[in-house]
Amino acid sequence: MSGWTPPPLPSRWTRAAAPRFVGRRGELDCLEDLWTAVRGGARQVAFLGGEPGAGKSRLLAEFCALLHDRGATVLLGTCVAEFGPPYQPFVEPVEALLSATGPGGPRDALARLVGRSEDTAEPDTRRELYDAAVDAIRTLTRTGPVVLALEDLHWCGVAGLQLLAHLVDRTAESPLMVLGTHRTTAPERSAALTATIANLYRLDGVRRLDLAGLSTEDIAEYLAHEATLPEHRARVAAALLRDRTGGNPFLLRELLRESAGTVPGPGASAPLSVQDMVAGRLERLSAPERQTLELAAVVGEECDLATLLAVSAWGEDTTLAALDTAVAHGLLESAGPAFRFPHSLARQAVLDLVPATRRAREHLRVAAVLEASGVASDRRTQRLAHHYAQGAALGAADRAVRYLTEAAQAASRSLAHEDAARWFEQAAALAEDPPHGHRLLLSAASAHLLGGDFARARALYAEVANAGGVRDRLEAAIGFEAASWRPGLPGQRAVELLTEALRGVPHDPADPLYVRGLAGLGRALAFLGATDQAGELGRRSVELARALEDDVLLAAVLEASLWNGLHPADAPAKLARATELSELAQRIGDPSPLGPAGFWRAAIAYQQGEPEVLAAAYWDVLRMARATGEAYFEYVAGCIRYGRQFLAGDFAGADGTCEQLLELGATFGTDDTEGSTAVQRFMVRRETGALEAVRALVSGEESPEGHWAPGLLALYTELRLDRPAHHVLRWLVDGGLERYEDAQWPCVLAFTVEAAVHLDDADALRTLRPRVAEYSGTNLRAGQFVAVFGSADRYLGMVDSALGRGTAVPLLEAALEMDTRMGAVVHRAQSLAALADHLRRGGDPGRRARALAEEAGQLARDLGLRRVLRALRPAAVPVPVPAAAPSRPAGLTAREAEVLRLLGEGLLNREISARLVISENTVANHVRSILAKTGAGNRTQAAMYAATHGLLEGSDGLQ
Repeated sequence: MSGWTPPPLPSRWTRAAAPRFVGRRGELDCLEDLWTAVRGGARQVAFLGGEPGAGKSRLLAEFCALLHDRGATVLLGTCVAEFGPPYQPFVEPVEALLSATGPGGPRDALARLVGRSEDTAEPDTRRELYDAAVDAIRTLTRTGPVVLALEDLHWCGVAGLQLLAHLVDRTAESPLMVLGTHRTTAPERSAALTATIANLYRLDGVRRLDLAGLSTEDIAEYLAHEATLPEHRARVAAALLRDRTGGNPFLLRELLRESAGTVPGPGASAPLSVQDMVAGRLERLSAPERQTLELAAVVGEECDLATLLAVSAWGEDTTLAALDTAVAHGLLESAGPAFRFPHSLARQAVLDLVPATRRAREHLRVAAVLEASGVASDRRTQRLAHHYAQGAALGAADRAVRYLTEAAQAASRSLAHEDAARWFEQAAALAEDPPHGHRLLLSAASAHLLGGDFARARALYAEVANAGGVRDRLEAAIGFEAASWRPGLPGQRAVELLTEALRGVPHDPADPLYVRGLAGLGRALAFLGATDQAGELGRRSVELARALEDDVLLAAVLEASLWNGLHPADAPAKLARATELSELAQRIGDPSPLGPAGFWRAAIAYQQGEPEVLAAAYWDVLRMARATGEAYFEYVAGCIRYGRQFLAGDFAGADGTCEQLLELGATFGTDDTEGSTAVQRFMVRRETGALEAVRALVSGEESPEGHWAPGLLALYTELRLDRPAHHVLRWLVDGGLERYEDAQWPCVLAFTVEAAVHLDDADALRTLRPRVAEYSGTNLRAGQFVAVFGSADRYLGMVDSALGRGTAVPLLEAALEMDTRMGAVVHRAQSLAALADHLRRGGDPGRRARALAEEAGQLARDLGLRRVLRALRPAAVPVPVPAAAPSRPAGLTAREAEVLRLLGEGLLNREISARLVISENTVANHVRSILAKTGAGNRTQAAMYAATHGLLEGSDGLQ
C-alpha cells in the first residue's frame, strides 16, 4: 500500500479540553503486553466491557492515541443504535482502505461491503466480501502494526459480528490489534455479541477486560486536577464520591460539572444528565416494574426482599418479576436476599424522578412496616429515623424526632460522632418545641466537637448562645470555647460569649455549670494572652470544684486550667495539675481527661528532659483517643509521635507521620492543620538538605507582614539568602517579636537566634539572649510538638560564642548532657558541631575539637544530617562528606528516585509503603509520576529504566 496515507485520529480523541485521564493502570499494562505480542507478529484481541459511563471509550482513545504516536496505523469503526448500515462497525475502516486498493475483484468486493459499488449483481457468497476485507487488512499489516478500534459492539448486527469472527480467525499471524468496546448491562447488552466473544475465546490472543469503577486513589487524582483540590483534601472527598458514583467516570464527571467543580455533599440531587439517562431506562419499564424500582429506591441503597414484598402494592409474583427486570437492565444488583443499586447516584436519580408527596407517602409506608416488625436494633432505629424524617411533612415529625434522637444516641455510644452529629441536627430541625430543639443542637455541637468539625460545632453553639434559655446559653458558650481552643483560635469571641452568658446566671459557687463557665473563660483569656487574669480564674474555678467535692467537675476545670501559662516557670504547677487529672480519669472511670493530661505531661517531660515520662504520656493520649474516638487527640498523639521520631533521627517515619497528620487535619472542617504540618515538614527537610527544591519558588522579596515572618526568616537562613534574612530579622527584633508570644514562641526564638548567629548580628543576639535564657536548662518545644529544637542551652551557647562570652563551653556541654539523656541523636549531633565550632572560633582546633567534629560527622552521615555536615567547617576540621547523590534523570525527585529503586527490586506498593513509612496512596502517586516522567508504560519498564540509569544498588548503568 505504497503512497497510502492512514486516516488521522478523530478530533474527539485529541481535544485539549478532555477531562484528565486517571487510573486504568492494570488495564493499560495488559494492553501494553498485548501490543508487545502484536509487534512480535501475533494478532491480539481485547474486548473492553463495562456499564455505560465506565470509561471504555476513553481508555480506547488514550491507548490508541499512544500507539498512533508510536507510529502504528489506527483504523476506527463505530456502531450506532438505530438504522446503522450493514457491517457496522467495519464501514469506516473499509472506506479508509478503499483508496489503497486497486481496481478489480478485491476493490469491488470492499465497495459492496460498504455500499459503494455501482455493480448491482450479488456476490457469489458472503465469504467473498469477508475475505476481501481480511485480505485488505492483512496487506496493510505488512507495512507495520495495525490497530483496529471498534466502538459500541453491543449495537453491531449479526453480519458485522460474523465479519469480526472471520477477521479474528484469519489473522492469527498478522501484527494486528483488535480493540472493541461494548456494554455489559441490559438493555444494551447483546446476546449475539456475548456468544461471539465466547466463541472467539477458543483462539489464542483473545482477552476480555471488564472495567470496574475507578479507585479512591484514581478519583483523588482526578479531583486534585479537575477541582483543583489540595492532595490531602482530594483524598477525603474521593472516598465520598467513590460511594456515590461507584467509581463510574461519567457519573463522577457529571457530578462535578453540575456542582461547578465543587464536591457535592451526600444527599444532593443527581445531575440532570444522570437523571435523563435513568429516565430513559425507566421509560422502557412497565408500570409495575418502574414502581417496584422506585419503591426499592425509597427503601434504601440496599433493600431486603421481605420489606419490599411487604410494602409493594403489587402481588408477589409481579414484584419478583419486576426485580428480575431491574437486575437485567443494570438498575439493581442482586445481593443474596437483598437488592442494591450499583451506586448511590443511580438510586438518587430514581428518587429525584418520583414526585415529592408520593415519595414521602412511600417512606411512611416503609416506616410502618419496619415499626410493626418489633425487632429492636440500632439498625432498625436508624432506618425508622430516616423514613419518618423523609415523611415528616405528612405529620410524622414527632416520630422522626424520637427515632433520630435514639439513632444519634446509639451512634454516640459507638463513637460514630459524625453520624450522631448529623442525626441530632436533623432532629433539632424537626423539633416543634424551641427549648427541645436547642438541647438537640447542643448535643449535635458536642458530637461535632468530638468528631473534629470544630467550625460546625462553633456555629451550632453560637446559634444556641444567641437564642436559647439562660442556662442553655451558658452551656453553649462553654462549648464554643472548647471548639475554639482545640484548633488554637484566639479566644476573643469565646470571651465575649462566656462573659455575656455568665452575666445572665446567678454567680452561685455551688453551681457546677457556673464553675465550668469560669474555667472556660480563664482558658479563653489565656489564648488572648491575658495571663494574670486567666491564671486567677483558673485557680478560682479549681478551688470551687474542690469545695464541691465533684470529681467530674474538678476534672473539667483542671483540664481548662492547664492552658494558663506558657513559660518554664509555669511547668511545676502545670505538671501537678496534669498528674492529678490523670489520676482523676482513673477514679471516675472516664478516659477523656487522659488526653489533655497526657499531652501536658508529654510536653513538660520533653521540656525537662524525661524521655520515659514522655513515652508513657504519649501512650496515655493515644489510648484516650482510641477509647473516645475523639479525632483531635488522635491528632495530638500523632504530633507527639512525630516529635519522638524527629529526636531519634527517623526522618522517614516523621515524614510519614506528617502525611497522616495532614490527612487527619483535613477532616477538621475549615480548621485544617496545613500550617502546623508545613512547619513539621520544614524541620525534617532542612535537616536532610531537601530545601533546595523550593529555592526557585523563593524570590527574597516576600513581605514579613504577608507571611509567618519567623518561618520566612528560617527559610531565608537555610537557603543562605542573607540580604532578605537580615531584613526580616531586623523587622522582628525591632518591634515584631511581641506579636508572636504564644504557644509557638520557642520556635520563634530558635529561628531568630539561628538567623542572628548566621548573620553575626551582635545587636540582635544581645536582644534575644535574655529571652532565650528564660528557658535555660530545658528543651525548646513549639506548640503541640510542631517543632522540637533540643536544649535551649545550645542556643544560649551559640549566642555566647558569637558574642565572645566565656560561658559558651559550659552551656554547650550542658546541652550535650541533655541531648544524651533524651536519646536525641539529631540534637546531640547539632550540639557537638556547635561546641566544635566554638572551640575553632576560640582558636583551639586541637584534639578535642577534632574528636567532637568527627563524632558529629559520623552521626550526621549515619542519619543523613546534611545541615550538620554543612555546619562542620572543613577548613578547620576535616570531615568526610558523603559522595554526591547519583544523578536523577528525567527530572525525578529524590523520593521518586527512591521509589523507582524499590520498584526495580520488585516491591509492590504496600511493601514500598512499609519500607518508606508513607501511605500506599502516596506510593501510587509517586509511581504515576515516575511513569509519566520516564515514559515507561508499566512497572516492568520502569524497573528496566532504573537498571539502565544506574538507580539500582549494584547497577553500573548503561549510559
